Amino acid sequence: MTLHISSMIPDRALDESALFKAITKVAIDLAGLAAQPIQKKLPILNVVFMLPSRQEKADFEGLRLHSFDNSGQTLRIEAAVPEKMLMSSHAERYVLAILADAVDAAGEFFNEQRILFDAAAHFALVDVISPKQQQAIH
Repeated sequence: MTLHISSMIPDRALDESALFKAITKVAIDLAGLAAQPIQKKLPILNVVFMLPSRQEKADFEGLRLHSFDNSGQTLRIEAAVPEKMLMSSHAERYVLAILADAVDAAGEFFNEQRILFDAAAHFALVDVISPKQQQAIH
């Protein structure tokens, strides 16, 4: 797969958080799309969610480009998760918004490096797994 999602969890108690459950759900949804042609192409985008705890939290806010492995064609982007998102009812939407932001940042990075990256197809993957808003019928 070319779109990877993972998390850094400094405290195992966070395994039960709404955010960790949302990350797990989105990762499972992405795995279900492994047969999509875009998921078989390089480069790889690896988005790492950095969950905060009392003992440890990211020393930045938002997203940052962590590293690029040229041999493996893998860009790692880290997302510093705000504490308020841990138990939020909007956790899944947050995870998907971070993925969309990461795809956008990856598109800029790969463009600058002159590496082909199909941002539109990656945005489409995120859109496919996004929960559809339900509207009331009046």
